[in-house]
Amino acid sequence: MLKHEVSELFKEHETLIKPTIRKCNEITFRAEKAKPWESKLGGCPYLEGISDYPADKEGRPMMFLAQINCSELVGLNHMPVSGLLQFFIRDDELYGLNAPCVVRYIEQYITEEDKLVSENPYEKAYKGYLPFSKAGRMYFEAGEMPLPASCEESFNKLFAGITFNEAQEDKLFDEFDSAGSRVGGYPYFLQSEPPFFETCNQVLLQLDLDDECGIMFGDAGNCNFFITEEDLKNKDFSNVEYEWQCA
Repeated sequence: MLKHEVSELFKEHETLIKPTIRKCNEITFRAEKAKPWESKLGGCPYLEGISDYPADKEGRPMMFLAQINCSELVGLNHMPVSGLLQFFIRDDELYGLNAPCVVRYIEQYITEEDKLVSENPYEKAYKGYLPFSKAGRMYFEAGEMPLPASCEESFNKLFAGITFNEAQEDKLFDEFDSAGSRVGGYPYFLQSEPPFFETCNQVLLQLDLDDECGIMFGDAGNCNFFITEEDLKNKDFSNVEYEWQCA
């Protein structure tokens, strides 16, 4: 069983830190072909027919970002334990910023490859705005993390009235770091918390910089998909918030 350890440098604040700890699954990527139902970055989503592929409000095919096979996740609160989650954004130069995203939950799926679509039917029609250079397989490792310093408003509220010493200031972003790709846990904000974050703050997926598959949003940026705790418990993915930030 995992148990996040607060370092000696910040032990005096342990009673504040420990209640903020969340479980997460850190993601690593390998530029290799994934089966239709496996967790993946890009490529072809699980499709039983081309008509299942989502379109934006103008009727144009959306950009497929990622797919999570929930059975591959480890010990996350309220996440489905089976089924597939698929993440689509508007295909434009802003990676779908300020446009509705689509997160599809497929509770039951088949594993007979000859009955499934084998190639993304619209990838060649994308406008060249994919935020990664290679499709790949996603692998998960269980972890835990406290509220990060990059969630500046929440972090400052947590430590209101507390002055960190010089040694603590030097290690603040090491101790309370949230960079990296993950499911669950906390996001890494390069700018500021979005307005919805106070209530819609469960991380469905964070895609951060990665050399293996060349992930990057804008200028060294990342993206996040958020859901409310209640919607996550109910497996309702119709109101997911999506945004990306860069330096």
